[in-house]
Amino acid sequence: MVKRALTVAGSDTSGGAGIQADLKVFEEHGIFGTTALTSIVTYDPANELHHDIDFVDSAVIEKQLTSAFALHAFDGVKSGMLGSTETVTLLAAALHRAEGVRYVLDPVLVCKGQGMMVDLKQAFLDELLPQASVVTPNLQEAAALVGAESIDTVNEMRDVARELHSRGAKAVMVKGGARLAGNQAVDVLYDGEEFTVFTSPKLGDLMVNGAGCSLAAAITSELALGSDVRTAVERAKAFVTHAIAGHISNASSVDSVYHAAARLSPSEDVNVQRQ
Repeated sequence: MVKRALTVAGSDTSGGAGIQADLKVFEEHGIFGTTALTSIVTYDPANELHHDIDFVDSAVIEKQLTSAFALHAFDGVKSGMLGSTETVTLLAAALHRAEGVRYVLDPVLVCKGQGMMVDLKQAFLDELLPQASVVTPNLQEAAALVGAESIDTVNEMRDVARELHSRGAKAVMVKGGARLAGNQAVDVLYDGEEFTVFTSPKLGDLMVNGAGCSLAAAITSELALGSDVRTAVERAKAFVTHAIAGHISNASSVDSVYHAAARLSPSEDVNVQRQ
């Protein structure tokens, strides 16, 4: 039977991130993808890293969620850019009604080239974190969620993962990626019992668009297919590392991940280890 997943996120006109990325990831995993659109992100040709974000009215988001959950029983749900506390509340209510669906929260608080966009910290902590099977903050988002100035070491990643788990998430994956010092891209998973550190060789310093969205969507896909959390994270990290290695250019200075890379042009440099 074909598995189904819902992504609640923004549209990225570049095609590399947001709902476009999520649907590509779902498709690569054999998942039938459904969407609820929260915003539309466009780019200023005169300023390569500047984004314009137009948010969808909350009443329209509510209708989308009602439609999606009426049409399908989902094996996984993933959220990305939500944009307002009203949208957070609507999604939280829909997840509650779905009674235990496996949910991956990508707590989008920052955007490449723009920094912090919207202050949804408290809404995430109060309404969505307790329903999350996995929450996947990057270093900036993790610091914002716990009120830290910065996160610079693996031990600090462990500390913040433990704190976010104490706030209700079943598992926490703190994405260090290539931003920590050293030659390894590092992510830390905590499931309430033990820590797992995932590493892979860094693929250079190139900034790419869509890695975080795609990782959360890949975890959602693996969970929908029945993987346990550690296996889901390990496979998702490998999938996205191939996508980063196979990055493609676009009109901006930030390349996009290539979601078919693991299938069509896998990189020999991808070697994910768990510790």
